[in-house]
Amino acid sequence: MTPRWLRALAVAALAAAAAAAQAQPMADPRQPWQTADSAHFRVHYRASQRVQAEAVARAAERIWPQVTQALAWEPRRRTEVVVYSEFDLANGFTTPLPYSLMGVFLAPPDDGQLLDNSAWLDLLLVHEFTHAVHLDKVRGAPRVLQAIFGSVPWFIPNLFQPGWGLEGLAVVNESDPAAGRGRLRGPMFEAWLRAERAAGFLSLRELNSDGRALPLSKQYLYGAYFFEFLARRHGAAAPQALVERYSGNIVPRLHTSPVEATGRTMDVLWDEFLVDLAQQVDARAAPLLAQPEALGPRLVGPVLDVPAVAALPGGDLLAVVEDGLHGALLQRVAADGSRRTVTRVLRGARVSAAPDGRVLVAQPDICNTLYLAYDLYRLDGDRLQQLSHCAHLRRAVYVGAGAGAGIAALQLVDGRTQLVTLGAAGGEPVVVHAPDDGTELIDLAAMPDGSRVALITRRGGDWRLVEADLAQPGAAPRLLLRRDAPMHSLQRGAQGLEFVATEGGVNNVWRLAGGQLQRLTHTHTAVVAHAGSAPDGSLATVVVAPQGHALHRLPAPAVLQTLAADTTVLPAAPAAPAMAETTPPLGDGRRYSALPTLVPRWWLPVLTSDRGLTAFGASTSGSDALGWHAYIATLQWETSQKELLGGIEYLFLGNHGVALGRTLTARAWTGETGDETTTVYDRRTQAQWLSLLPLTRLERRIRLGVGAALDRVERVDLPADNRVRQRDERIAALLAEIDTRGSDWFSEGPNRGLHASLLFESHKPFSQGVDGGDGYDGSVLRADLRGFVPLSGLGRSVLALRWTEVRASGRTAPFQLGGASDDMLQIGTVLNDRELALRGYRGDEPELRGGNARIASVEWRLPLADIDRHTMVPPVGINRLSTAVFFDIGGAWDNGDRPLRWRRGVGVELLGELKLLYALGLHLRAGVARGLDAPRGTRAYLAAGRAF
Repeated sequence: MTPRWLRALAVAALAAAAAAAQAQPMADPRQPWQTADSAHFRVHYRASQRVQAEAVARAAERIWPQVTQALAWEPRRRTEVVVYSEFDLANGFTTPLPYSLMGVFLAPPDDGQLLDNSAWLDLLLVHEFTHAVHLDKVRGAPRVLQAIFGSVPWFIPNLFQPGWGLEGLAVVNESDPAAGRGRLRGPMFEAWLRAERAAGFLSLRELNSDGRALPLSKQYLYGAYFFEFLARRHGAAAPQALVERYSGNIVPRLHTSPVEATGRTMDVLWDEFLVDLAQQVDARAAPLLAQPEALGPRLVGPVLDVPAVAALPGGDLLAVVEDGLHGALLQRVAADGSRRTVTRVLRGARVSAAPDGRVLVAQPDICNTLYLAYDLYRLDGDRLQQLSHCAHLRRAVYVGAGAGAGIAALQLVDGRTQLVTLGAAGGEPVVVHAPDDGTELIDLAAMPDGSRVALITRRGGDWRLVEADLAQPGAAPRLLLRRDAPMHSLQRGAQGLEFVATEGGVNNVWRLAGGQLQRLTHTHTAVVAHAGSAPDGSLATVVVAPQGHALHRLPAPAVLQTLAADTTVLPAAPAAPAMAETTPPLGDGRRYSALPTLVPRWWLPVLTSDRGLTAFGASTSGSDALGWHAYIATLQWETSQKELLGGIEYLFLGNHGVALGRTLTARAWTGETGDETTTVYDRRTQAQWLSLLPLTRLERRIRLGVGAALDRVERVDLPADNRVRQRDERIAALLAEIDTRGSDWFSEGPNRGLHASLLFESHKPFSQGVDGGDGYDGSVLRADLRGFVPLSGLGRSVLALRWTEVRASGRTAPFQLGGASDDMLQIGTVLNDRELALRGYRGDEPELRGGNARIASVEWRLPLADIDRHTMVPPVGINRLSTAVFFDIGGAWDNGDRPLRWRRGVGVELLGELKLLYALGLHLRAGVARGLDAPRGTRAYLAAGRAF
């Protein structure tokens, strides 16, 4: 078999080559896709979404000069852009590998830090295209090397820098604080800064490590304010000068990168930045801190997040709570802060409660394999009853009562939001209001009569609160309020419509009543969610807090500030010139073809030498823009035996893979060291095919697979001109697996759920007529079960359990127990693998070899410390350091139902999360194991990744 390290390297390289193609492609291959070019971009889109593609192209060309001038660089090729409507999330991505590629998620934001006065596509594309230009920018030696070898990751200098350097620059470019656009100086970033000031700012070494410290967006936050400081203190050209300097690095040199522009090394500059940041934050926060908070007692927190909260009849609250260890839980919170978990929900869940206590939950899940879509669920007692499937309903409320009860919801269709209704038990959504292009529906609340709903809408910086009549589909909503700053989290309180609004740069809860806006809360950070005033007058709010979020309850809110409500109806904007409508920058569409982007974009020479066998060649990889095809290939020519060597792996749609490889290994030779002549060598040919059918959900992943493998070894004796078949194993395989494992921000790897797999391999389809083979004609059934139980009361530790059983019938290759690594448990499905980890034993003992085997393991995994430090000279770091104490037991046998003797091993492992060059993560496991049964021994080892 191929050495473990080489197989692991091949898997990692294939994953890198696939870029956007992860376990599943993001672009639905069941839909027709097209490609069209603009002046600087190549846009890939669904054939049915030409209008959206044109909007993306217009926005991209509009921001192209802004970004290229800011970075003093123009991309050397067209940037590939893929337009996705498969995800109900506001997001995007950029990668320079294997070429410059941007992914645009059409779904506009409806909460959080991305709610600002920007048009969504402009905000997204400025941010992502800044990444694209930044990563493409190169000078000096790396540029020469790129000209020779192409887009090799090692020759892309800006890829190897802390995340704050990449994200901070993109946030600065997206932002115009005076106009309320972008996140720099926006209400959420300012709130996090005030919370960070209270807790203590992160050091440069901690931020460089990008560990588990909060807030989650710390790279964006600190990076943006650093570049703002750099421009303010050292001149507007200083950020670009820093980028220019870094773009010529062969080895990351963050420490000295700002010297030319500022005269200071990065550590000195960062200390100055933190002093300046503290002064800036204190000055801006002084008016806020002069008044005590009006939030009421804290009931929950600080915890990782409380994304949603609703008021129930009787005074209790229903909140989605994420503590970073147990996933997202729907909890009932009493007035005294006591909590009871009602049920588990999915991350991103939203909750709404009707006055009569009926509860709706909107939460995202994977549907139809590829789509991350919000659907509606009704809470029945402690269970969720699904009401819709793949309906893209991001927010919903109950309307009406009795026989006329129903649901009003905001539906996302191809990046556009619309108001729909459906029955109380679900059903097909009916469109009530579809706004004009560019107008987004943010949130909704039911009015008391059950026939109307209030909506928050926005078009760029024009924010409105309107009222829509459900009985009059298509009728224009009535204007209730207009503002020029964000509003969200709309609720129908006991005394009027209540929502979170930005005023004076701070998010608080406001009420619209009697033609006035009334402020009900005063926070020193920001209100991110609220439940609306309950019948008893209390108000529950979720606020940003040091180290997370906190849930408060204000018993009797007072009106702290009033403003006149602006209800001015502005005249309609003039129509755009006809020329702008008829000449979009996007050219004619053509059927999508993977071939233009599959062309290799890089190569590296490969030289191998083994006792007289010398081979020269090259390695490359590639993937297409939609992530449907990915490959990695290494081809070599062995000069003495005139043999073509190397290997190629190809992956289709993330689930269908083939691999073919050939190697030569010297077995005998003559001559002095360095001048050998091979006399006997082995020619090994390996091939594998595996096709998988995924049945995917967010918290349950099922895969069914079929495949085949070939492993052939020929011994070539050159003096005797003799060739003998040493091995000819051919198997067919069936695979079934289910994976419900989950992990959280603070957990030690997987901390709940299980992973079970069943692999059946048979020689029988190929056992007839195989000359020179091993005579194998039997079959093997392998079962693997891994389970994880959180032990939160014991330092966030995890009890990890593993059981592996293999049973053979007929003649098959034996299994060998021993060693500390098992490919099937670490890098994924490998056919015809006959090595099973049993720590404390070498892995070559005859006593641990047999056609059948059974192994069980128990591990107690415990995090020791979140070190979270990354030095600049040299650029290496370590995040979490954890340990595992384990007990293994196993045995192998040929006849009967169990081994004659069990072999036991005990030991301890130390797992370090290493960071290299700021961008590369490596889990390195060092262990000491003691075999308790003959052949006894104590063995130390070093391996990558967890044991299972």
